[in-house]
Amino acid sequence: MPSLPRRTILALSCLVAIASPGCGLVDLIDGDPVATVRFFATHAGTLTPDGYPNYGDSQTTRVFFNDTGWQIALSEARVTTASVHFVRCQQQTGTAIEMFWGPCPEAFIATDDLESVPLGAVTVNDGVYCTIDVNFAPFIPPEGGDEHIVGGDPMIEGNTLVIRGVARRGEAPMIEEVPFEIVSDASVVSHVDVAKLEGGLPVRLEKENFARDLTIIKTYDTFFDGLDFATATPADIEAAVLTSLERDTYAYDGTFDFD
Repeated sequence: MPSLPRRTILALSCLVAIASPGCGLVDLIDGDPVATVRFFATHAGTLTPDGYPNYGDSQTTRVFFNDTGWQIALSEARVTTASVHFVRCQQQTGTAIEMFWGPCPEAFIATDDLESVPLGAVTVNDGVYCTIDVNFAPFIPPEGGDEHIVGGDPMIEGNTLVIRGVARRGEAPMIEEVPFEIVSDASVVSHVDVAKLEGGLPVRLEKENFARDLTIIKTYDTFFDGLDFATATPADIEAAVLTSLERDTYAYDGTFDFD
């Protein structure tokens, strides 16, 4: 019988074991009580009192405005989540999650907003957790590993992000139109604050009977905030996207399941 790669075994074991009731995760190993946390990735516009905006469905260009009045038609957006660390309150460094398929080159346009993509999981001691450190860095497929569930793309390999679209301002026949494309291997870390995620309190793990799910959300309609495309350089656009990833990445307690 053919053997499964380690990452596939981990993913299947985690997804199956945590779905079975009957015993707490505390009983799985001896020693301090522990809990398993699964992490997912997704993308969306900025949350409003009315919910998340609808900028388009999967396989369609996302259209929205930046804060300087330019209409953005985003035709491609891929962002690589290279690693994730789960950090206890009052600590500076956290525990790395096991990425199921290695770095995740999430494809924003090819999927619906808020569609949850599995990243990985970690088993940690019970306690309170205040931060998720998300490292956006180049997509390097693991040697001999499975292809990531979201699939690859030649342009994202070796890069952190691929962003492509058109910015427009004004009305015909005087409309301004500025195409742009950014391919970057720069890295940035977002220190996602979860100190108030549970009703104003940190994430507390205590005698969990099932795995906890946390979703990391990239807010793509702030990628171009502050930019005037009439004068912006490719370096300006790259810096704006990286700043948004660092500043406007958030966590959601659970996953988005619309089935």
